[in-house]
Amino acid sequence: MTETLQDARSPESLAGASALLAHLPERKGFGDATLVRLSEGSIDLGGGNPSTDVLPTDLYRDAAAAVTESAGFAETLRYSASAGLPSFRAAIAAREDVDPGRVIVTDGGAHGLSLAALGTLDPGDTIVVDDPVYPLFLRVLDLVGVNVEAIPVTSEGIDVDALAARLRAGLRPKALFTVPTFQNPSGTTLTAEKSAALVDLAEQYGFLILSDDPYRQIAFPGTVVPARPRLRETDRVIAVNSFSKTLGPGLRLGWLTVPTALEAGFTKLRNRLDGQTSGVLQDLVGRMLTDPRLDPAIAAAGAVYQDKARVLTSALREQFGDGVELTDPTGGFFVWARLGGDLDFARVFEAAQDLGVTYQRGEWFAAGAQEFRGFVRLSFAEPDVESLREGVARLAQAWRAEGGR
Repeated sequence: MTETLQDARSPESLAGASALLAHLPERKGFGDATLVRLSEGSIDLGGGNPSTDVLPTDLYRDAAAAVTESAGFAETLRYSASAGLPSFRAAIAAREDVDPGRVIVTDGGAHGLSLAALGTLDPGDTIVVDDPVYPLFLRVLDLVGVNVEAIPVTSEGIDVDALAARLRAGLRPKALFTVPTFQNPSGTTLTAEKSAALVDLAEQYGFLILSDDPYRQIAFPGTVVPARPRLRETDRVIAVNSFSKTLGPGLRLGWLTVPTALEAGFTKLRNRLDGQTSGVLQDLVGRMLTDPRLDPAIAAAGAVYQDKARVLTSALREQFGDGVELTDPTGGFFVWARLGGDLDFARVFEAAQDLGVTYQRGEWFAAGAQEFRGFVRLSFAEPDVESLREGVARLAQAWRAEGGR
């Protein structure tokens, strides 16, 4: 830490800045807008936005009218409790099957991840993460300064067997981060059996599991998401979630489910950072959670996403043939595909953008030694079906132009 403070006082640092502010890394790869060229007519297969066509805007309108016309509307404009409105926490707790006291309301998923990191990690701690990983969580870790250890993701979620071997060999993490359902970017889901085994390891070795689960409700018809009760019942899990994928990221509303012993601590942390989440938004979404139309609307969105996913995977197989490897998604927003050939995939990316399509490169999701060279994360959630087909055609044209066969 001394070296960091000295560096912060160097002439190259920001005048008057803290060591944290002066040394926050720039975004590189995922989330770096300077790498993305979206001109008129370009197709964006890289985003994580839900389709606005399937968001329940009619429920928003009805709930907003009920909130503003209610006798208690003025009360929602006051300061509210840091942990959230009791009624809203109770509504979430009922859906999560946990005690309401364990629910801490947040300003969306990224805010929840920041709280989870700040509330569990100290500088120099070790955290295990998915590999490939959701890259923005690595940016959250910049707030603390930790050692990152990567564990591969398999078809059953994070590789619990590989983790167990590393733990037996001496690895001692303070925490573990995983996206258990329709993992970003791979799309895989942690099974009930593996989740129980993961909790066993957390309890045996004394680490906390940070479970980030925003895609859980985006299941395709016929897909059953494992209940995974051990993740709810143990005191070794902090669950992070948000409404960004079901009600829209512009809402900026989410929640943490924390162990009972950490309720007071996380409430104090929330109080010291930003105080509260809008009471108006909590009241509005709380009403939507009790609206019998909400769950059918989310299920209908899953069916739309399934159709789009099939369009995207079919287009990939038609355009690339044996030159692509992929697994058909069963939920979520993404296809994780590997393009064949000993190519310069940075040049493929630029060539694709020249042709009017952008996406997320696999290398940007690497957390360890695996580089994910040739992998691409393609989103089917927001583009329409014609854009999906045309976007894949442009990507294939770029791939072939750089030597793909």
